[in-house]
Amino acid sequence: MNQFVGSADLVKQVIAATEENNEVARSLTAGLSEAQLNWKPSPEQWSIAQCLEHLALATDEFDKYFQATLARARLRPAVKESPPYKPSLMGGWLAKAVDPGTSRKLRAPKIFRPGTGSDIHGSVDLFLNTHTKFIDFVKQCGDVDYNKARLRSPVTPLIRYSLADAFVITVLHAQRHLAQARRVREMPEFPET
Repeated sequence: MNQFVGSADLVKQVIAATEENNEVARSLTAGLSEAQLNWKPSPEQWSIAQCLEHLALATDEFDKYFQATLARARLRPAVKESPPYKPSLMGGWLAKAVDPGTSRKLRAPKIFRPGTGSDIHGSVDLFLNTHTKFIDFVKQCGDVDYNKARLRSPVTPLIRYSLADAFVITVLHAQRHLAQARRVREMPEFPET
């Protein structure tokens, strides 16, 4: 999270980090069969496909909140310069919780949980499509004060944080689960074909 705090051009930084996450997903899954994508180290652990599906579900669920927040933010005067990112109390806490550097495990909220069976098809495309859509949205936010624009969490209406927090959380969350997917692929038991 620290790489984003105080960022003078958060929009560019979030877009670059999301594009990098997309490249990581492409290289991580290149040449893998559906069986390999769906291989689970244990019944309690997620497969590579489940990690990608989880990220796609979470990012997609935010979309309606993003659009409503941007519409409200556009009612205020446009900003001439992008404000430096300043995390809100709740947003900063969530960003730290999903940061790939934290060792704390969190249970995914029910609405973000991937399918459990091996019938997960197109998880890579689903991930890439939702994150490309996310990039397109972030590009629209360069002239709003994303630190002041607030949205509610798709998990519970009790949690609110800034649009900027949501950008950072989306990037860090993807980094966390892409690292998890990489660990699955690097396991000695991972099927070779």
